[in-house]
Amino acid sequence: MVLSSGAPVSGKKYTRNVAIVLWNGAEILDWGGPAEVFQAAASFGSTDDSPAFHVYTVSKTREPITSQSFIEVTPNHSIDDAPRPDIVVLPGGGVGSVRKDESFLSWCTSTAKDAEIALSVCTGAFVLGDAGLLDGKEVTTWYGAIDGLAEAFPKATISRGRRFIDNGAVVTTAGVSAGIDGALHVVARLLGKHVADRTAEYMEYRWAPEPYLGKDYPMLNPSLDDKGRRAQLAGICNADENFDEAIQVDEAKPVSSN
Repeated sequence: MVLSSGAPVSGKKYTRNVAIVLWNGAEILDWGGPAEVFQAAASFGSTDDSPAFHVYTVSKTREPITSQSFIEVTPNHSIDDAPRPDIVVLPGGGVGSVRKDESFLSWCTSTAKDAEIALSVCTGAFVLGDAGLLDGKEVTTWYGAIDGLAEAFPKATISRGRRFIDNGAVVTTAGVSAGIDGALHVVARLLGKHVADRTAEYMEYRWAPEPYLGKDYPMLNPSLDDKGRRAQLAGICNADENFDEAIQVDEAKPVSSN
């Protein structure tokens, strides 16, 4: 479903690359949850023929990996041929194999540092820690790994009981299903609350953002030009069967994304 038309603000590239990084032992929902969020939001946040996200999987090689000991996954790319990601997702489970692999860890480090957003789920935070991206930040991870994260990275402030914590370029989440919340937060931040709400609705996921965060989400997609925002608002009216209002909005003066 296309919710908007128009062009990206200032002619910037609209479609963001989202790399889902995989390795043997990675927890299925750790990476599958965010992958579902970004792939669904790619459609709900699309403009003209441009999806909001291009989602793909990456591992050290293109050889199949085994996720959670029983499901075989063939990555779309290796670290040698993967497109440069704007968003990189680092799941938990089996992270020791990455942390002990110099070339794989080096790629994860440089990629996370260069990305617009690095999102860790569960013990994927340890990979960000090895990259030096947790120092001086408030972060979280799966409850069973909190003490280990605090011990391994004493320069970080480790918070318990948080679904996710946003540090701008670094977003860490708690375990397993918490990655869905973190990914929906990123979608709301980048594309507006309406796209995040439609994504959660499609997934039949009960998303309840914290009020202190929700109040700062733009409602309309801030990445679009005014024509796109008008079309998106008209689409909202149309979905509510307010057809006359939809026409008026589409022909109205510029609208704010908030």
